[in-house]
Amino acid sequence: MNRAAIQTFDHGNVLAVADYAPFLRANGLDTFEKIMAAESDHFARRFPGRNTVRMELKSSDGGTGAIYLKRYEPEYLSSWDFFLRAIRWPNADDESGREWRGLHALRAQGFNTATPIAAGQKKSGGVVTRSFVMTEEIRGGTPGDSYCRGLDTAERRQFFAELAVLARRFHDAGFAHRDFYLCHFFVVPRERSREIFLIDLQRVFQPRLFRERWLVKDLGSLAYSALNAGATEADVLHFVKTYLGENGSLVSEKRLVVKMLRRVAWLQTRVPEHRLKPTM
Repeated sequence: MNRAAIQTFDHGNVLAVADYAPFLRANGLDTFEKIMAAESDHFARRFPGRNTVRMELKSSDGGTGAIYLKRYEPEYLSSWDFFLRAIRWPNADDESGREWRGLHALRAQGFNTATPIAAGQKKSGGVVTRSFVMTEEIRGGTPGDSYCRGLDTAERRQFFAELAVLARRFHDAGFAHRDFYLCHFFVVPRERSREIFLIDLQRVFQPRLFRERWLVKDLGSLAYSALNAGATEADVLHFVKTYLGENGSLVSEKRLVVKMLRRVAWLQTRVPEHRLKPTM
């Protein structure tokens, strides 16, 4: 998949996929400040200094199109995070920029994600303190945890087999998600099949060190949220077998399960509630 052509607006403060430039202009969203100030009554998520909204905008054919807009303000950035960004600490950079890059990187490798539209940043003291990322709505999409609850045993087992293949391909491509909860897999049912989209990519990175640690964290998060969504331990074991594939063995399977269960136990006492809800 080829990378989309990118245009810049507002003296470089806004990056937009070229095909969406007329769409943004038609809706008066062609500067950083206009996008940051855009109003919506539909908040998908709202925290101090950060919000995610759904907006219905005019499309080029005279209809409307839904988008999701994540915005970050200085209140979201702690003094410690500001310091880490100032010294360019690895993976401490702006979340909008990281998600924008992650969307393009994953799509370039054939993964389904939300379609990127635009992103923007502004700095204070040389550090990004305000930013946004805008994507198209995944039409007909359902969060994976909600989807899972509506499946019978056989359907759920097949669903987790597909998730295992996707997770293995994601990890084999060198990525770690760091918020690999079931709700961050959006499912779009098709006739006799389904498409699975990865969302909430603001923490995605490609670890060079301690890769197994990050993969276990991802798998533990997925197992934890799956069990909360009605999956059984047998479903999780089936997921592990499929994830390991032909290269797996009884020893590697047991080792991975033990590490996953340790992560699950930790999450049962420590995971923040807001991490379990999708932001689009």
